[in-house]
Amino acid sequence: MLLNLILFAVVILAIITSARLLLVFQFAAELRGKKAHEISDSENNMNALLTLLSLVGLFAMFFYLTATYYNEKYIPGAASEHGVEVDSLLNLNFIVITLAFFITQLLLMWFAYKYRYNKKRRATHYAHNDKLEMIWTVVPAIVMAVLVLKGLIVWNHTTNPSPDKNTLNLELYARQFDWTARYSGKDNALGKASYTMINGGNILGLISADAIQEQLTIVRGDSLVVDSTVTLGFLPAEKLEDEKTRLRRLVHQIRTVAEFDYQFKSGSESYAASHDDVLVRDTIILPVNRPVKLHMRSQDVIHSAYLPHFRVHMYCVPGSETYFAFKPITTTKEMKKKLNDPEFEYRLYCNNICGSTHFNMMLPVRVVSEKEYAAWLSAKSTFADETKTRLAKMGLKSNFAKNN
Repeated sequence: MLLNLILFAVVILAIITSARLLLVFQFAAELRGKKAHEISDSENNMNALLTLLSLVGLFAMFFYLTATYYNEKYIPGAASEHGVEVDSLLNLNFIVITLAFFITQLLLMWFAYKYRYNKKRRATHYAHNDKLEMIWTVVPAIVMAVLVLKGLIVWNHTTNPSPDKNTLNLELYARQFDWTARYSGKDNALGKASYTMINGGNILGLISADAIQEQLTIVRGDSLVVDSTVTLGFLPAEKLEDEKTRLRRLVHQIRTVAEFDYQFKSGSESYAASHDDVLVRDTIILPVNRPVKLHMRSQDVIHSAYLPHFRVHMYCVPGSETYFAFKPITTTKEMKKKLNDPEFEYRLYCNNICGSTHFNMMLPVRVVSEKEYAAWLSAKSTFADETKTRLAKMGLKSNFAKNN
């Protein structure tokens, strides 16, 4: 706080000092019999020369920043198949922008120097030049058309990859302020989910016979407690209305979950796909050279799944499911060796400000061989196992054998 006050005082003093210096220069000019706003030829020539020389500093800074930051250390090569195309498109854009930068800055500074004010020279009226105007309109239009066409080709290839039966289905579930990854298991199919199934143990709201039994037990218990509170009516009017609203929501939730139960018992829905799903909240493991389809959902606000090294970026929207497919081509071990950084690791970030601790919403990602991935996945407990354990703690019997 004290340092901020000192810095504020320094800035104020600098402004006051600058203002006083301007007054000194003004008084000095008046003593020499010169108007304060009048600029001499020598001053004009000096400003024009300095403008031209500023190109040296401008271009030097450009080359320095490019050499320092546009390299593997800060922008590692793409670790996904489509990322190579994205980088190629980015490099093409940089080439065009760099050429435009050098041409426009050279012309700008040269014109400022060459056509500086001169009392002996008068400006010539030059209305227009059809040929010149055609050139500076058509050339940028052609360049933009090429960039847009190239961008559309890359975009279509990225968002519409060729179907592959070996594609890994993986869900990213976002909520303030963490990620949960759900693997599709041996059947490579993600089970169904509903927000009405969400509870402390089933944070993704997955649907299975055991999960339905667990949720009905929890919600019915909560509704009995709230119903008793409302019936007794000991609460203040405002809180009583809140409890009545809560009770209506619980009743609606019971009906919805009971409908899932009816569908299962009537045989119209098995919900078997969720049994072998695997939930992970510490590190995402991906097999190299295998297509991955990310299914993304959000529980609360809009989040953004961002995997910079794989050139993956997609919003996670509440009440909707978004997708992104990519193929990792570089293992974590290979990237560590390539960057000569033993501490390197891929990361999943939230790239959309979603609340107070948004900065902490990240998850490590590790790319391994197919063999390592299979061994890791087989060692993880499934959603059916976790639900069965929770039911046992509640004194309930699992229905897993029936619906398997």
